Formats: sequence, C-alpha cells, structure tokens
Amino acid sequence: MERTVDPHEAQRLECLHRYQVLDTPPEAEFDRITRFVKHLLEAPIVIICFVAVRRTWLKSSVGTNIHEMDRESVCCGEAIRRDEPFVVGDLHADPRFQNDPMVKFEGARSYAGAPLITPDGYRIGTLAVYDHHPREFTPEQRTFLQDLAAIVIDTLELRLTVLNWKQAQERSEHLAHHDALTGLPNRLMLLDRAEQALRQADRRGTPVGMLVLDLDGFKVINDSLGHAVGDALLRAVGERLSHVLRAEDTVARFGGDEFVVLLPELRGTLDAANVALKLQETLREPFQVRSHTLVTNCSVGISLYPADGRDAEALLRAADTAMYQAKAVGKGQCCFYEEEMTRAAQEKLHLRGRLAQALEREEFRLHYQPQVDLGTGRVIGLEALLRWPQPDGSWTPPGQFIPLAESSGLIVPLGAWVLREACAQLGRWRERGSLGVDLSVNVSARQWEDPSFPEQVRRVLGEAGLPPERLVLEVTESVLFSNPQGARRLAQGLASLGVRVAVDDYGTGFSNLRQLQHLPIGQLKLDRSFVQPLPGGDKDQALVRSAVTLARGLNAAVVGEGIETEGQLTALRRLGCTVGQGFLLGRPVGAEEFEARHLRP
Repeated sequence: MERTVDPHEAQRLECLHRYQVLDTPPEAEFDRITRFVKHLLEAPIVIICFVAVRRTWLKSSVGTNIHEMDRESVCCGEAIRRDEPFVVGDLHADPRFQNDPMVKFEGARSYAGAPLITPDGYRIGTLAVYDHHPREFTPEQRTFLQDLAAIVIDTLELRLTVLNWKQAQERSEHLAHHDALTGLPNRLMLLDRAEQALRQADRRGTPVGMLVLDLDGFKVINDSLGHAVGDALLRAVGERLSHVLRAEDTVARFGGDEFVVLLPELRGTLDAANVALKLQETLREPFQVRSHTLVTNCSVGISLYPADGRDAEALLRAADTAMYQAKAVGKGQCCFYEEEMTRAAQEKLHLRGRLAQALEREEFRLHYQPQVDLGTGRVIGLEALLRWPQPDGSWTPPGQFIPLAESSGLIVPLGAWVLREACAQLGRWRERGSLGVDLSVNVSARQWEDPSFPEQVRRVLGEAGLPPERLVLEVTESVLFSNPQGARRLAQGLASLGVRVAVDDYGTGFSNLRQLQHLPIGQLKLDRSFVQPLPGGDKDQALVRSAVTLARGLNAAVVGEGIETEGQLTALRRLGCTVGQGFLLGRPVGAEEFEARHLRP
C-alpha cells in the first residue's frame, strides 16, 4: 500500500520522540486502559500503538502476542491520517489491509481505531480494537473509543511531566555535586567522599591523602588566548588527571584553576608523594587546545589523615595551605603540610583584616624619595612610597603587607588611593611654585590588568590639576610582559594622555627587547642589583652600559636605583646614567619634610 507523505511528518515524529515512549517496558496505566476497552466493547484484541518512521509499535495489548508491525500494511497507519475514528467493517473485503499481521496471524475481520492526538495536534498513534468477525461499530462505541484515546494522551502527558521532573531532579542533583565546566565532582561531593574515606580509614587504620593542585601560568593563558581556550584547557586537565588516578580516587574541581584529589587507603606518606609527582609529570605533557600547543605545570600541596586534620574540611585546609607554600618556593613544586604553616596563615589572615581596616580608616601614609639629575645634582622628581604606621609608633614593612594586599585584591583600592593622594600632593606643591618636579607612582599588576586604568588616571589628573607629562607610572618587567598585547594597549592609552611609563626593576624580568621596542617607554629603572656591585669590574659596568645604550635607543631616561655610596654614584655618572635614586641622595620622608629638604629655596 503506497503511503502519501505527510508534510508535517518530521514534526509528528519529533513530537512522538518527545514522549520517550517507544521501546519502553509495559506500564500498568496503559494496560488498564486496554483491559477496560476489551471488556466494554467486547473486543478480543485491543492495542495502544505508536506509529514511527517505518513501524507501528505496541505499547500495550490484549489478545495478541504481536509487538511490532510494518507501518505500510496496518490499519493504524491509515487511522493516524484522520481526526475521527477509522473503521473497517470487513477487513477481508478491503485489499489495503490483506498484509496486516492481525489479519494474517490473528484472524481479525474488523477494525476500529481512534487516533492519539497530542495537545499540539499531532497524531502519533492509535487506540484500536480488532474483532474476529465483520462488525460495524456504533456511533456511541466510536465516541467511547475516541474519549479513551484522549485518556491515553492524558496518561502520556502525565507520564512525560513525571519523567521531565525526574530528569530535572537528576540534573539538579548532578549540578549540585559536579563542576559545570569539567563535569568533575565539586567541593560538596569531594568532601562527602572524603568523610566516608576517613570513617573507613578509622576502621582499617590506613592513611588518607588530600592533594590541592593549582595550575602554574594559567592566568597568562586565559588572559592572552581568551576564556574559551582557558576553559578547554581546564577540561583537558580534568580528563588527564582522571585517567591517571585509581578508580577509588576522586579528582574534583573547586573553581578557577584549582583541582583537588582525594586518595583513600594509602600505604604511607610515600604513596601520596608519588601520586603528586605522577600528576605533575602528566600535566607537563603539552596540551593541544584549539590549534594551540599549551605547556603547563602545577604546584601541589599534600596533607595526610589523621596527622594533618581530624575531618575533611581540616584536611582540605591543610593541603591548601601546603599548596600556597609550594607556590612560594617556586613553580612546579610539591609541599607537605606542616603545622607551622597554619600559624603563619593565621597571622596573614589577621594582618589582612587589619589591612582592610587601615584602608577604610585611611591610616596609610605616603613618603617621598627624591630622584636627582646626576649631572646637576638638582631634584627633578620624586617617587611616592606607601607606608603603614602602627599605633605603637612602629611601621609595618612594605614587604609584609604589599604581597598580602596583592593576593587579597586590596591592592586595587590601595593603589587607587596612592595615585589620588600623590597626585593631589604634587598639585599642592605646584601651587606653591615647585613646577619642575615629576611624580613617580608604582602600579600593581591588578591595576595594570584593568582596561579602564587610563581613564582612571585621566580622572585623577583632572581632579589634582596636574599636567599629564609630570606623571610617571612604574610597572615591573614581569607585570609588563606577562601579557604583551594588553601591555601595549594600556601603555599606548597612557601615552595618548601624555603620561610616561617606566619599567621598574629593569634587568630582573628577562625582558623581550623586541617587545620593549613596541612600547612607549619613558624610563628604565635599573634594578639595585646592577648598582650595588659598582664600581665593580668590567662585567658589572658592561651590564649598566648596555642598559644605558638600550634606553637611549628607546629615547628613555635611565634611573639608577639603590645608590648608597659615592663610588656607585661616580660609576653611574661615568657610564651615562642620567638620573639617580637612593639613600645617598635622599631617604624617603613624609611630605612636609620632603618639601623642607628638597623643594624650598
């Protein structure tokens, strides 16, 4: 029997598949309907069937063992073309259905089928009856069959609602316990598994290991190649870690570039160390991500139960503390937890709280150190240096609080305060006649990474009434070249304002000279490690001379930092350094003292 193609067949099939009913096991709700129809219509064969691409599949039936039929030869294939019940009083007299399996194998002589019509109007199957003798079904029976077909659809809708709810629950449960990006267990699941592992360890007397891994250099990859590449790398890292570990181990992602590994039933400390080294070795193999070959490594902190913590949270804190200690040692390091680390971490936490409070209360002070023209001895500039006084009269060293401000993010508001305060102070000095002095302000990595930083600088200069050419922003080599493209955009944005950029601590960050040529650099500040050996030998002087030559090629001034002796001063003059800074020329002092010493006639 040739079948006319329904123009909406694709949508009908999509609707059918949405119910997820094909090839599913028998269900009592549908079987009750077929039994009820058999009893009420006194029909020996009753089926609920769904019509797919080439087949008619029976979800429920009574009176037959047939489960599937060819779509082209059966009555149900014709019934789904109609909105009303389709009736054949004598199947033997209708040549279209001579190959219907119900006719050939079950002795059926008559048929009545009501289409199963979905709420959006698609006919996906039938509720049908067959009889063993010719039969004309009454209008009441046809209406009854149609009403029961609607109940089948209602049952399908309810079934779909329950199914969707269960799937949503499963998805919600999965998302609650898994990382959305990598599909790995998240913090909640890892801690749950860790508590189970600890209870088992108590029974068996075996140690449990916790490893915290932090990818080295991930931020540079993410910033330079984009978040899509960064996300793909994180997924690849998760897959690689999972393949290396045992089935009973758990690798989780806690967000960012941090992964945590749970190692139950270890034999000893050496096992945990071996796993950490194996994971590092695995991650050192290059990753192919979106046409990029990426090389990374990780810093690993290791804690052990029961020595380093009595519960999962404590064990995790210990491993996290050890990881930060590993990063402090250097990239690609492993470090076991030691109790002393916790005391140091608590001290840092306390200091961070005081730091935030001091920023809110504006307890910080700026000291200024002169920059001197080595040819004339005249003060031509000053560097603003942040200081933190304490109630007992002491000063917290910058080396203690600056790194903490950077790691906590407080460096951003702190750096903004320094820029505002220093520019405002130079503005006041200019009003009193000190017009020929430049101001140097240090810029943190967090500030430098903000694309809106040039606009912030423009606003501060306007508020202070300060000419842009009097401001020099100092950025370290490592920060400047961690993202060369971003550095170029930011430096050009500042140069367009008239603000100069200085490379601070030059010679410590292994600058790419070609990249340096493309940046509008106003100063190279020669690191004190180059100045201290002077006058020194030929090699020491050659290093300084090469920096001076480079600066001249870039049309930039060279500032020698850390000048403490007359010998250093004389050598720098002879080697062509034009500007100097250091204790020999003037120590950092408060604004009033600086004005009295260096700005008043």
